[in-house]
Amino acid sequence: MSLVKPAALFLCVALAGCAGKSGSADTSQKEPGKSPVAEQAAQTDKLKASESKKAEPARLARAAKAPAEQGAKKVEKEEKKSSWWSFGAKGKESDKPAQAKQAKAEATKVTAAWLDEHEARLKAAVAGSKFEVERRGDVLVVVAPVDPSFNPDRPHMLLPVTLGPLSRLAKLVAAEGQMAVLVVGHADSRGDAVLNRKLSLERAQALGSIFRMSGLKGDRLMLRGVGSDKPRATNDSVAGRASNRRVEVLVTVRDSLPALVAQNDR
Repeated sequence: MSLVKPAALFLCVALAGCAGKSGSADTSQKEPGKSPVAEQAAQTDKLKASESKKAEPARLARAAKAPAEQGAKKVEKEEKKSSWWSFGAKGKESDKPAQAKQAKAEATKVTAAWLDEHEARLKAAVAGSKFEVERRGDVLVVVAPVDPSFNPDRPHMLLPVTLGPLSRLAKLVAAEGQMAVLVVGHADSRGDAVLNRKLSLERAQALGSIFRMSGLKGDRLMLRGVGSDKPRATNDSVAGRASNRRVEVLVTVRDSLPALVAQNDR
């Protein structure tokens, strides 16, 4: 009886030890190294984490750079806008000398000094021709006699000899913005008065065309034909009638031209 109990106790201890080993073996079998799929997934996650970690500085740099780029674009836009406006302002500034020159031209008045200067220049322009330069009050007058200036067969057509002095005269006037002219054609009293008036206007137009080709136009050039209404000599003689057949170029300043035209039309 005393031997049975120790044997039974020994058997129980042995069985318990076997069971422990078996459990340990099962546990070691259930927790082996990870499967290939799990390892691949783990490596992928690790790679993504590494790449994300590497990309983080670049992302932060881009995030920091974005406001600067936006600011630069805004500044560039403002500069373009400013440049456009400054261009406009520059254009306006460049217009100021022209505007000042125009204002000065419009404000020019006829003075003795102005008459002296321009009379000399007009005489130089028509030197060597049959044209004459006269001073009548505050107006300078270039007189072109008809007989040596117009074709006798075509009485409204200028002769070639007149083109040189007329071109120089026209260029002189056109080059100075403050100068203006009234071209007036005259005739003698022979023949029909209506035809004489028409012919005198055609002769004025012939001279006026030279001024137009030189750039004179608008409110700086006016044309009139008065026929025999304003003779400068008697029509009773050949010399007197020849003196009355003429075309006059009345030179003045721009502001005085309307008054000069009104005076001539009376």
